[in-house]
Amino acid sequence: MKFARGARLVLIVTSGVLLAGCGATTVDVAAVEKNVRDTIDGPGSVKVDTVDCPEDQEATVGKTFTCTYDLADGSSGEVTVSVADEDGTGRWDVTRPASGQAEQVVLTGYAQKIGRQPKSVRCPDPLKTGAKKKTTCTVEFANGETRKVTVRVKDGGDIRWQTQ
Repeated sequence: MKFARGARLVLIVTSGVLLAGCGATTVDVAAVEKNVRDTIDGPGSVKVDTVDCPEDQEATVGKTFTCTYDLADGSSGEVTVSVADEDGTGRWDVTRPASGQAEQVVLTGYAQKIGRQPKSVRCPDPLKTGAKKKTTCTVEFANGETRKVTVRVKDGGDIRWQTQ
């Protein structure tokens, strides 16, 4: 069976958002954290509990750093932030989605692709990432029946799954 495509979270942070003020040389991590929270914490997704980026990051073109986030369900993920230009424009990509995000992708996609509505989906945290790595998740139905699905996380946090 083919893999079902999930959501890929990539965001271009607008000009000046990464800079901590006029002439500043550090990234405004509070603005990045808010941006990550506001984007991931959207309708139909698991709520973001916390976002944590390291302080005192230089706003140098090409600079990258990793931020972590925790979802209300207890799962966690990572984003990589990149400074794109001297004006403070940057971008972030989910490099390791939280298992709660994969659960949401499978939960909504299962009914659409397979024609059956699951009661719940459970994936271990953290998800395995990389081209040949996979995570096995369990889909449970209202009648107690369970099915296994294989979840793969592609570059940029693209979540794909297939039934086993």
